[in-house]
Amino acid sequence: MLEPTQRSGDRLLAQQTALARFGELALHSEDLQEILHDACRLVAEGLGTGLAKVLELQPDGRTLLVRAGVGWQPGVVGQVTLQADPGTLEGLALATPEALACADTDQEERFRLPPFMVEHGVRSFVNVLVIGADGRPPYGILEVDSREPRAFDGDEIAFLQTYANMLAAAVERLRAGDELRARAADIERLFRELQHRVKNNLMVIVGLMQLQVRRATTPEAQEALQVVRQRVDALRLLHDKLYLAGDVDRVDLGAYLGELAGTLLRFHAEEERRIRLVLEMRRMIVRPEQAAPLGLIVNEFITNSLKYAFETDGGTIGLRLEPARGGEARLLLWDDGRGLPAERTGGTGMRLIDGLARQLSARLDWTATGRGTRLSLVLRPLSLA
Repeated sequence: MLEPTQRSGDRLLAQQTALARFGELALHSEDLQEILHDACRLVAEGLGTGLAKVLELQPDGRTLLVRAGVGWQPGVVGQVTLQADPGTLEGLALATPEALACADTDQEERFRLPPFMVEHGVRSFVNVLVIGADGRPPYGILEVDSREPRAFDGDEIAFLQTYANMLAAAVERLRAGDELRARAADIERLFRELQHRVKNNLMVIVGLMQLQVRRATTPEAQEALQVVRQRVDALRLLHDKLYLAGDVDRVDLGAYLGELAGTLLRFHAEEERRIRLVLEMRRMIVRPEQAAPLGLIVNEFITNSLKYAFETDGGTIGLRLEPARGGEARLLLWDDGRGLPAERTGGTGMRLIDGLARQLSARLDWTATGRGTRLSLVLRPLSLA
C-alpha cells in the first residue's frame, strides 16, 4: 500500500518542481528557443518519459515544425515538418480543444502516426494546444511521448495543460516584446527621417535667406534678414546634430552650444575686430525641446555682443555650462565689452531672450559689473526617461 503512494508522491513532487523551475525561466528568459527546449526537457522529466516536443504552427495554418524537443535523433528538431491534414495526428490535435491522448498506438485507428515517431518507437502520447492570445491561432502543440504503452491519468494531463498555459504566456510575452521593439525601431526610423527632412529644409531656408540678404537694397533690410538667417541656422545646427548622433530625443547641450558659438564667430570673422571665444562647457544631455530655445538664446546674446559690445580693438565672449544645485543646470554667457546701457530699452533680441527663458521656466539674470555683460540662466533639465 505504501509503495504506490510513495511513487505517486514522488511523481507529484517532480511535476511541481518542474513547473516551478519552468515558471522562473519563462518569466525571465528572452530566448524563445531556450524556453521551448527547457519546456520539453522539464515536462519529459515531470512525466518520466524521456521524449517530448513542441510543434510550432507556421503562418500557413497547416504546417507544423518540430521547433524543440528532447529524446529525438539528430535531424528531427528544427527540420521535420508535418501537415495537419485530415486523418493525421496533427490535424486531429489542432481540431481538439481538449488534451489528446493515446495509450497504445498499435491499437489506434483515429489517425496516422508520423513516420519519425514510428521510427523512434513511440507507443503512447498525450498532447495539448499551446493557445494563442487575443483570439490568435494557437502557437502550436506541446506533446509528451512514451516508448511504452501508457495511459496518462487526469493529474498528468492537468500537469501538461498547466505547463502548456505557462508556455503560451511566455511565448506571448516574447511576441509582445518583439512587436514593441519593432514599433520602437520603426518610430525611431521615422523620427530620423523627419529630422533629416527638417534639417534639409532648414538648409534650404538658410540658403534662400542668404540670397535675399545679397539682394536687399538697404543696410537695414540686410541686417534684419541676416539676424533671422542666423536664428534659423541655429535650429538647423541642432537638427544636424540630432540626425548625425542617431538620437532623436536627446542632444549633448555643451557640444551643441559650443559649436553654435564657434559658427557665429566664424561667420563674423571678416570683421576687423578680433573676438576671442572662451568655452567652459560640461557634457550635459538634454531634450531637443530645451536645446532649441537655449541655442536661440546663445545666438541672440552673441549677435548682440558682436553688434554692440566691442570697440575696434575687439574683445572676448565666453560660455559656461555647468551643473547647479538641486539637479539644475546653469548657462552663463558673458562678454568683456562696454556693458549694458544704464536704461535697457528692450530691443528685439533681449525681448526674445526673455520670452525663451519663460518658455524654459528658467531663472534669468542680466548683470553688468565693471566692464562687460553677463547673462545667467538656471533651469531644470527635463527627464530623459
